[in-house]
Amino acid sequence: MFREIAQEPAERMFIKALGVTYDQEINLDHLRFLDAHQRDGVRWILSRQRSYLAHAPGAGKTCQAIVASQLCEGKGTVVFIVPPALVANWERELVKFMGELKIPYTSSTIDSSQHKDFVDWKADFIIVPDSMLHKDWVLYQLQKLPIKFLAVDEASRFKEPASLRTVALFGGTSKDVKSKGLIYKPRHTVLMDGSPMPNRPMELWAPTFAMAPKAIDCLEQLDFGMRYCGPTPNGYGGWEFKYSSNEEELREKLRRDFMHVVTEEQLSHPERRRSLLYMPDEIRSREHLKWDKENLQGLMTDALDDDIKDEQLSRWRHELGKRKVPWATKYLRERLRDKNEKLLVFAWHKEVCFALHESLLEFRPGLVTGGTEAWEREEIFKDFQEGGGRLIIGNIAAMGRGHNLQKADRVVFVEFSWCGETNIQAEKRASRRGSEKEYVRCEYLVAPGTIDEIVMETIFRKDASVKKIVG
Repeated sequence: MFREIAQEPAERMFIKALGVTYDQEINLDHLRFLDAHQRDGVRWILSRQRSYLAHAPGAGKTCQAIVASQLCEGKGTVVFIVPPALVANWERELVKFMGELKIPYTSSTIDSSQHKDFVDWKADFIIVPDSMLHKDWVLYQLQKLPIKFLAVDEASRFKEPASLRTVALFGGTSKDVKSKGLIYKPRHTVLMDGSPMPNRPMELWAPTFAMAPKAIDCLEQLDFGMRYCGPTPNGYGGWEFKYSSNEEELREKLRRDFMHVVTEEQLSHPERRRSLLYMPDEIRSREHLKWDKENLQGLMTDALDDDIKDEQLSRWRHELGKRKVPWATKYLRERLRDKNEKLLVFAWHKEVCFALHESLLEFRPGLVTGGTEAWEREEIFKDFQEGGGRLIIGNIAAMGRGHNLQKADRVVFVEFSWCGETNIQAEKRASRRGSEKEYVRCEYLVAPGTIDEIVMETIFRKDASVKKIVG
């Protein structure tokens, strides 16, 4: 990190690393389509070179970025870096809010390497899937562009310092990527995420050190970990940073001049009423029961997340998900037959999604996974929001972020993420602005005595730690 700028003159390097603030009076009273917290967010973005919108899901971060990009000074290109699953959503939002602003524009979306000759690099807006960011031809063109405004959606996806997309965005050299860092070039760069810290404080280090190192006293990763990440010896002479410490201090530093926070309590969204629905039957095989008995007791669940390194644990998690399908199908069928409800159903594994879809074909369910084409996904959502669709089944990775599905009455997790913030993001698809519901029921189907039950207890405990730092 910052290796590319280490040889620059000290004054230039210091400005590049720490960013600048702008004394700019901005009147947004005429933008009546913005809520008060959104106007505050736009002002926050425009008052500094680099910032982070840590706004709860549904707070309208996309809208704020689009509006800020049109109010910022100077000429140049606006670039949005977004998860692949949200590209269509950003295209739709761009049409909507540029229409509100009554500003004509041109836009171009990077699709794939096969279509690179069709990208209009002279367009006013360039939408880049973050999966394409590290591609040589994409990075080369972006580094040539006169970018005036850069927004990065779901910025927690850049939490791993050594990942290809992180190196491309923040700068550095790896085996496959060499980048000067896209974030230092624009007049304004803003990161956005409703869950900036999905699991633990260490996930905040890479974006903060790259964007606003002064906010954390320019602490290197090890020093940051020792101060804020509950260091524990790993038995190999090193340290692990899977917990949290000094939460209040970190919270204060992040909010001082970098992170603009809007909590869910500040939004007029329906309440999310969470409940655990315990399955009455034993669904594990004899082999599965034996493995659980020998391995679950004493498992360090606080350190668990969805990136499972233990092949056996991953195998039994998958097996458990498949075995939950028959009971889940029976429960969902009863709800759909006896209640006039619209349901969002989430699972972790695609195979579980496919099995649920096959079992509930009589209700014409929509199916959304990573392989679902963007146009098909939009048709499914439109039918659910406006038409007769009453059931969508999707895996959390593909459907858990960015989409407005507030017509849902109930959210059911047949499987759930081992990261609590990821589950909340999925729940918030139904608890959105524009809903007239008092509350949305969010149910987690739990197989008693399994890893399900242990993880849910840990998730609720982790939620408290996340709230202490980022609201």
